[in-house]
Amino acid sequence: MYFSVRRFVMSFFLLCAVFYGQSVTASTDSDAVLIVAFGTSVDKARGAYSNIEKQIRAAYPDKELRWAWTAKSLIETNSRSKTALSTQEALAKLAAEGVKDVSILSLHIIPGAEYNDLLQTARAFEGLPKGLRRVRVAPPLLYDTAGLRSVARLLVRNMPPERKKDEAVLFVGHGSPHPSGVYYPALQYYLQNLDENALVGTIEGDLDFETVLSGMKARGVRKVWLAPLMTVAGDHASNDLFGSGADSWRQSFIANGIQVQNIPKGIGEYPAFVEQWLSGLKKLSEQK
Repeated sequence: MYFSVRRFVMSFFLLCAVFYGQSVTASTDSDAVLIVAFGTSVDKARGAYSNIEKQIRAAYPDKELRWAWTAKSLIETNSRSKTALSTQEALAKLAAEGVKDVSILSLHIIPGAEYNDLLQTARAFEGLPKGLRRVRVAPPLLYDTAGLRSVARLLVRNMPPERKKDEAVLFVGHGSPHPSGVYYPALQYYLQNLDENALVGTIEGDLDFETVLSGMKARGVRKVWLAPLMTVAGDHASNDLFGSGADSWRQSFIANGIQVQNIPKGIGEYPAFVEQWLSGLKKLSEQK
C-alpha cells in the first residue's frame, strides 16, 4: 500500500512541477513551514487563520510559510480562485520550487483520520529524487497526556471572567468515529479536575447533546457558556452550535430551560492555543 501511494506521489509531483512552471532541479535548498488545516467556508472565521499565520511568521521569520487544507469539498469550492491547495499540491509546489526541508504544522484538534492521512502523505513525499529531502509533521493540539493537561489549563484560564462558578462552560468539538475520539472524554477528565462545571461535548461521538444535557441537569445547571472546541468558529459553530434552527445546541438548551451565552470564537483566535500548537513545531526544529 505504501509503495503504491509513493508511486502515485512521484507521478503527482512531476505533474505539479509542470503545472506550476517550476524546475524540479531548482537549487533554493531552503526550509519551509506548511500549515495544514481542515479549512472553512465562512469568511469571518478566517480571522483565526490570520492570527495563527501572524504568530508563526513571528516565530519563524526566515522560513517560507505556506497553507494547505484537508477538506476536499472546500478545496474544490475554492479551486477556481486558487485560495486553497491540498497537502499534496502544496508539498509538490514546494518541491518544484527547490525547497528541501518542510515542517508541517497540523491545526487539527486530535490525531484522527485526517491527521493520519497527513502522516502518510508526508512519508510518501519524503526522499523523492530531486524532491523534498525531509518532511516532518508536528502533533495536533491533543496528542499526549502533557498536551491534554496543558489544553485543559488553557481552556479554564480563558473562560469569560464574568462567568459564575455555578454556570457551566461547554467546549464542543467536532468529534470522530476514529479511535482518537477518546481524546475528548480524556480532556473532559482533566478539565473537571480544574473546574467541575467545565464540560466537553462533541457534535459526533459519545459526548453528544443528550449526554451533555443529562450531566447538566444532574448538576442543576441553569446557564451554560457555549464555545467551539474548534480551530475556527466556522460552519459547525454557526449552524450546529449557535444556529437559529430548532436542532442547534443553543436552541436545544433553551428548549430545556437552560440559558445560553455564546462564545463565538475559534481557539485559533487565542494566542495561547496557537503557542501550544507551536510548541510541537518547535520540537521538530530542535531535532537534527
